[in-house]
Amino acid sequence: MFRRLIVSLGMAALVVPGPSLAQEKPKADAGKESASERSAVPGVALRVQIVISRYQGDKKLASFPYAVVATTGGGPTRMRLGVDTPVATTSASEGKQTTSIQYRTVGTNIDCQARDWGEGRYLLNIGVENSSALPFEKGPSSGGNPPSVDANPTGSPLFRRFDTNVGVLLRDGQSVQTVASTDPVTGEVVKIDVTMNVVR
Repeated sequence: MFRRLIVSLGMAALVVPGPSLAQEKPKADAGKESASERSAVPGVALRVQIVISRYQGDKKLASFPYAVVATTGGGPTRMRLGVDTPVATTSASEGKQTTSIQYRTVGTNIDCQARDWGEGRYLLNIGVENSSALPFEKGPSSGGNPPSVDANPTGSPLFRRFDTNVGVLLRDGQSVQTVASTDPVTGEVVKIDVTMNVVR
């Protein structure tokens, strides 16, 4: 009988969990809570205004404002705005000329990604691609702007393209001119101004 009692007590010790096993569960739960807390931390929404301006000397010819919202820690914000422009293409085969119409997209593409740089500063990585059709005017070549049709016998438009990628560090409400470049065909100066505001 004494031996049976010892065996029974030994089996009970195997079945009852020890205090060390009971303490492991809170550690696993604590790990899950910290992960959920990290994923719940919101990013900061930033309103980014990008203005593309063209100047001829001191005279402003055009100004195109765009606005996007980028969130710190998130993926890039993308904007695509354009129009398909018809372009006539002539080909010759066996003494016959054939004219066909092809389309080319012109417009503005913007990519913007934001990072929190600390101390109220935000790093914006901005990519801007702007294209447009530049028609030729009929008439004698005068070297003016835009160029005359004599510079291009086909009379087809030129397609100008402006492409830049910049990284700029801004505070709430701050503006900066990021790019100033001269168009090699028209002599116009292209400027890009960026303004950033925190969305509240």
